Amino acid sequence: MKKILNTLLALTILAGSSHAQRVLTLEECIETALANNLDIKRARNNAIGARASVLQSKMSFLPSINASASHNWAEGLQFDNTSGTLVNATTLGGGGGVNAGVTIFNGFSNILGLKRDNYLYQASEENVKSNIQVTEANIVEAFLNVILTREGLKIAEQRKELLNDQLDREEKRESAGVGNMEAVYNFRSQVAQQELTIVNQRNQLETRKLTLIQLLLLDPADQYEFEGVTMNDADLEGEIEPYSEIYDKSIEFSPSIKSAELNLKASENSMKIAQNSWLPSISASARYGSNWTSNFRNQDGSVVDISQQLEQNVRKSAGLSLSIPIFNNFRVRTQMQRGKINMLNSELSLEQAKNALTNSIQQAYLNLVNAQTSYVAAKESLTNLNTSFEFAKNRYENGTIDFVTYLQSLNGKNRGEFELIQAKNRILFRRLVLDILTGELEMSVSN
Repeated sequence: MKKILNTLLALTILAGSSHAQRVLTLEECIETALANNLDIKRARNNAIGARASVLQSKMSFLPSINASASHNWAEGLQFDNTSGTLVNATTLGGGGGVNAGVTIFNGFSNILGLKRDNYLYQASEENVKSNIQVTEANIVEAFLNVILTREGLKIAEQRKELLNDQLDREEKRESAGVGNMEAVYNFRSQVAQQELTIVNQRNQLETRKLTLIQLLLLDPADQYEFEGVTMNDADLEGEIEPYSEIYDKSIEFSPSIKSAELNLKASENSMKIAQNSWLPSISASARYGSNWTSNFRNQDGSVVDISQQLEQNVRKSAGLSLSIPIFNNFRVRTQMQRGKINMLNSELSLEQAKNALTNSIQQAYLNLVNAQTSYVAAKESLTNLNTSFEFAKNRYENGTIDFVTYLQSLNGKNRGEFELIQAKNRILFRRLVLDILTGELEMSVSN
């Protein structure tokens, strides 16, 4: 019985530890997302494939060498090339050789192809960085939503505690005969309304936590909590860099723009390859080989030894060929048209990448400026709202103002608290977004 109890206790402990709550910081969330994100993994795989294409382009400059061997059986009337006779018999034969070929000139296709594949490989590497940048921005935005919702929930719970305190006070006053049931019911209705608000905010918090967990590709069945970011007034009120400097840094760093520029260069080289398809091509080839046959016989009728035949039948050849395209069913013309279209689309992709980045910088910068302006105003406003609420609270408790006036003052105080928290978090997280766009996130997170 003791063993059974110990086993059940151990299983209970293990079950509890398997669902232990894990606290994640913003930096840990970003690291987890970068490790798990499928788009990043796919982009890295594409980069590996692009690097293999570069190696293949380099190898295209080398000659091709192939070895061959054969063993043949034939029966009936036939001309035996090895013995040079017409025979009507069962014939065995075979041979082997080595072939080599090299392209001397093909309209610079190899050179242009290597340049194109190099550009595509570099573009794929920049695409990996672009996916990392997008992932970081998505995590920062989702993390901000979790933090803001959680802070709003805290304020809602504090408001409920305050209303409960006032409810207790009014119930005691009513029991003592110095209060009235109207005030009691007013506070009861406010407490009930606040409980509903808290339930809704908790549901919203769980939804936003789930969104973040899904972005991290973690198991939603596990328990996660997210640690807020420490803030101080120096960071919140620090001077913002001029827009022009942030814009220049972002443009210079932007992986998406670099990738689009490299893809454009690659398409330009593809266009040149298509244009040069009109040029003639020159190639060289060489062969060394030998054959044997059962029809090659000695005077006594026996088959000449295979090794002797292979030695005697050695053949060497070399050649130089010139190919001039005259008419190829408009294939070259079609390739040129497609190449031109691809180049135009690459130019549009580059313009689109620049426009998208410009819009992101403008929006992020405006959000930061607005958040900092709101923070200064919210901090001053909250000071006044707290003072006003204390006066209203004292006056309500002394019976000099009605319940509606008191509630308006409380609502103003709660709204001011949330606006200040919103502004604080938005400043910090909008700075992070700008750091992502300028490539300075790693330094900012570590600091």
